[in-house]
Amino acid sequence: MQSLTSPISMSWKMATVSPAVWHTVRALAISPYTRAHTRFKFEPSGTSSVFLTQTLNFGSGTDTTQLSFNFSSSPQSLVLTDDNSAPPSGDAKLRLINVSPSLGPADVYIVSPGTDINTVSPTISNLAFGAASGYQNLTAGNYEVIYAFAGQKSIAIDGGSLAFSAGQIRSFVGLNGQSGGFTDAFLADVN
Repeated sequence: MQSLTSPISMSWKMATVSPAVWHTVRALAISPYTRAHTRFKFEPSGTSSVFLTQTLNFGSGTDTTQLSFNFSSSPQSLVLTDDNSAPPSGDAKLRLINVSPSLGPADVYIVSPGTDINTVSPTISNLAFGAASGYQNLTAGNYEVIYAFAGQKSIAIDGGSLAFSAGQIRSFVGLNGQSGGFTDAFLADVN
């Protein structure tokens, strides 16, 4: 299981229960895949107040991504089963995730770097807050991932030029910025 904590406004301690093993995960930190237990507790660093409890049911031999997100007044968790099967020859796979409460639903563009999104249609239209797309197969190369407000061409998140090699599997996550605005995280699922 890999885990990402969005900037809910603090660092987190994540505990696996039975036995309890605490791991400190900073806001916007990404943990690598680890062998995980089935119940997790999240609490702000420096306290013992449980903020979010998550019970996960892992399938045998599956990889899982867990994202804790949203504003501190209403924390949420998104658990995704990863498809780490090889993409078609010469391709990479990319999953798009939107956990930015200030953005709301987003139109997502996967384009050649420097493309004016006013000239193209979204790759994914209306990606809901708290949702993930299916994996997109991309020919190995450089791409720009852009999240725009749904139904508009106003860019909220621009991942810049991202290189994808054949066989790679990635997740691109749209998030609120820790000090306002927006940011992103690029998760290396495989390779």
